[in-house]
Amino acid sequence: MTGIIGGAGPLHAQTVELLYEEGGVFGDARRVTIGHADEKGTVPPDTSVVRASDRVYFAVRPAGDWTFDPDDKQTLQNITPVQDASALVPETLTLVGGEGGARAAVMSMPKSRIDWFAPVTFRHTIDTTSGLSLREQYAPAYPFLRRAYQEGQRHLNVGRPLRAIRALRPFHGPETPSFSFVDEAKALLDTASTQVLDEARSRFRTLRRDLVSEPDAAGLARLDSFRVRLDSIRPALVSYAEARAETDLPVQNRIETLVHSADQLYSDVRSTYRRETLRIFLRGTYDNPRLRLYLAALTQLLVTPDSAFAVSTPQVDPLQPAALDSPRHAELQRRLRSEGWAAGFREVVRLVNENIRERNEVFGAEIMKSLRLRRPAAPQPYFEVIAAMNARLAEDQTRFADAWGRALEKVTDVSLLNDLQRWRLASRIAPGTVPERALRLAEEARSHRRAGRLGAANARLQLAARLAEPYAPLYYELGELKQAQGDTLRAREDFRRARALASAYAPPEVKMLRQLLAQQKYERALTRADSLLQEQSYWLLYLPKARALLGMNRHAEARRVLRGRCEPLNDESHALYALLAEAYAGMDVWEGVRWAVQQAEALRPRRSAFVERVSAVRATATERGLSLTKAAGDSISAEELRRRADTTRGIRTQDRNRPQDD
Repeated sequence: MTGIIGGAGPLHAQTVELLYEEGGVFGDARRVTIGHADEKGTVPPDTSVVRASDRVYFAVRPAGDWTFDPDDKQTLQNITPVQDASALVPETLTLVGGEGGARAAVMSMPKSRIDWFAPVTFRHTIDTTSGLSLREQYAPAYPFLRRAYQEGQRHLNVGRPLRAIRALRPFHGPETPSFSFVDEAKALLDTASTQVLDEARSRFRTLRRDLVSEPDAAGLARLDSFRVRLDSIRPALVSYAEARAETDLPVQNRIETLVHSADQLYSDVRSTYRRETLRIFLRGTYDNPRLRLYLAALTQLLVTPDSAFAVSTPQVDPLQPAALDSPRHAELQRRLRSEGWAAGFREVVRLVNENIRERNEVFGAEIMKSLRLRRPAAPQPYFEVIAAMNARLAEDQTRFADAWGRALEKVTDVSLLNDLQRWRLASRIAPGTVPERALRLAEEARSHRRAGRLGAANARLQLAARLAEPYAPLYYELGELKQAQGDTLRAREDFRRARALASAYAPPEVKMLRQLLAQQKYERALTRADSLLQEQSYWLLYLPKARALLGMNRHAEARRVLRGRCEPLNDESHALYALLAEAYAGMDVWEGVRWAVQQAEALRPRRSAFVERVSAVRATATERGLSLTKAAGDSISAEELRRRADTTRGIRTQDRNRPQDD
């Protein structure tokens, strides 16, 4: 084959002979040779010249020592090229020669009339030539197909069969011109497709063996990569198989079976992996610090308000783990990394995003049931927040409002309460209401505050809060900043402004109640708390009320608020039991003190102010010669805690194992 199509050496002339004039008494017969030529009659013609021209030329030359004269032109015009029994009438005939006569006559016709792969015969009244085959190198499609063949051959030789199939795409169909290398190109295609399928099948078997025995994130990433590979293989093989149906190769069936098997394996392994990864949410308890941290981080991601500014109604966007990289969540991120749980949490986020995207839920029914049954032991209302987001994704406003209301009632951290209500406020305002400039200034103010430049932070946040109206949380941030500067009076003004812009926005009121308590203005704090609790039965409002009552030495009333209101809403608070210990001490009920101290010291985190209260109670007990380490027998069953957790408005409950109100 190389000798036929090799283009490195010169092309040899190919001509046919025609009897031009019969011999007679006075002379011998004369013959001519006819060959494929260029416009000047050169045989063989230059390849590039032929390809560039839109015409085909044939040169008729005298065979022997004679030349054409002008009278021969009529005879030459009677020579007719014929191809497949069809006459090809030349459009021009030109004599080419010198002073002694013409040594050639050149006939021409449009290239479009020629079938390059059928021989051409020439005839006139006394003779017909044999067939003149046109060299394939001159054909218009030859260079393109030749390059495709050589490229496919090169890719296959170096072990790149898929690239070979793509390079050989011009040979997929049955209508390929009949060049000498076409059969070899199609054989290369068959070999390449077999190699691609064999390699893919072998890789799939390895993946299936590894993933079925031990599904993990790395294995799933390999399977994802393999499926992407199949997506790139499939079009090439399907195109080849459809065009080569006559070969009866089972290429298309094999690739479709492989794609289906890979999809099924992905679905099965993904389901197993999801279940294994999320097992902590099914089986873990809140004593497990990793479960607590995961739920705290998920809650922070779910209520990040930034994306809510861009939509006109509340919604749940896929979680963005990068949100935890913000300085505000530095402690969460630090703990995830220090415990070695950051990678695991990223996988949880990825699976939750799949749930949001594919199932319109953060967690499914099984995990939600598990979280609900264990929620009395949750330090924050994680179940309620996730239930609210599930309802939002399901577009069930009634369920959302119920779960959201429970979350606000049970939260014991004012920062989390602010996150929840800030998200709600952000998602309720129309897109564009809060200008980009206001958000940018607020972020700059936070950066200045972290760097200790409180004056610069104040200036920027003041402007941001005005620009963002009626969005209230920036005034709350401004109040916190002024409080950090020691300007309590102006901080209170900003808190009031935030409350005026959003009447249901509770964090400013919590801060103002704490200010009043710090100033020992217990009567005012109690009056304000009672007024707020008419509309919002929040744990964070009941606790200041109890503190005010303790400050007024109304210990029994404080105890009733703590046990009847705070405890049923959320009993996983060190502050709650520190205050209960103080209330029992004031009532001189030391069994209750003992029980409350034990409960307080079993809980984290602990604020220093409440640690000091427990220490003071311990000191009083020591002065009286009482021990607080003796078992009090004052415990509560899991069933009772669960029943109390289902209480939405803090209905008082009693338990015979606990100290009771008088």
